[in-house]
Amino acid sequence: MKKCFKFIGGFFILACLTVILSSCGSSNKSSLNQIKSSGVLRVGMISSNPPYEFHTGSSNGESTLRGSDLHLIKKLAKALHVKYTIQSMDMNGLLPSVQAHKVDMLVTSLSPTPEREKAVDFSDVYYKSENVFSVKKSEVNKYNKNPKLLDHATIAVVNSSTQEPMVKKMYPNATIKTFTTVPDLALAVANNKADAFCIDLPTTKILLNQNKGLGETNIKHNDASKGAAIVLPKNTSKDLKEVVNKVIHENKDNYKKWVVDEAKYVK
Repeated sequence: MKKCFKFIGGFFILACLTVILSSCGSSNKSSLNQIKSSGVLRVGMISSNPPYEFHTGSSNGESTLRGSDLHLIKKLAKALHVKYTIQSMDMNGLLPSVQAHKVDMLVTSLSPTPEREKAVDFSDVYYKSENVFSVKKSEVNKYNKNPKLLDHATIAVVNSSTQEPMVKKMYPNATIKTFTTVPDLALAVANNKADAFCIDLPTTKILLNQNKGLGETNIKHNDASKGAAIVLPKNTSKDLKEVVNKVIHENKDNYKKWVVDEAKYVK
């Protein structure tokens, strides 16, 4: 009986070790191979952040997704030899979606921050732009002459954007209003719900083209962010990161051109 017990005990320990080792192997599975095996790159984005990603109408009445980020996604899918799908979501749903592996990555002009880096991995930066403040056209000269007026103004920014902490730090006495979509910033100023809005320069040009009563000030600032990067699940394998970063570095100059070109399609 004792020999039998030892045999059973040894078999049990061996089985446990097999399970542990196999689970360790699965946790280290190549992120690159997982995407290639599925044949589809699943990408999350806001989809309402022109000229980086936005919808335009077509001749048949259907909505078409455009933007510089879409160009980058196409380059990524080509390098991976897979198709791609886009999942649109609001700002608050971005990080949870990649943490839950509902998407393989986020390509939506997000910037690495210490807080975000605790939850997800980031690629190298692929784009960075200057930020600018805009107000009603009739008040542009007033703010240009006295930028300190912003410290007592109501300023609109996108929720959880890199502009939000920048504005709070620079103008601690200002009232900050956050919005979930970019177009809401200009509407807030136009409808007297805010005195100014702050966002990156390319996006500002588009918003002012759409809202003729608003104007760009000469108050420009760089935020503390590193710039836009691709978001990946935490502990993404090295092989996928290498492919993503290779595509980024091959297309950095192209991306700047895509931003300018796509801005022409924003109505």
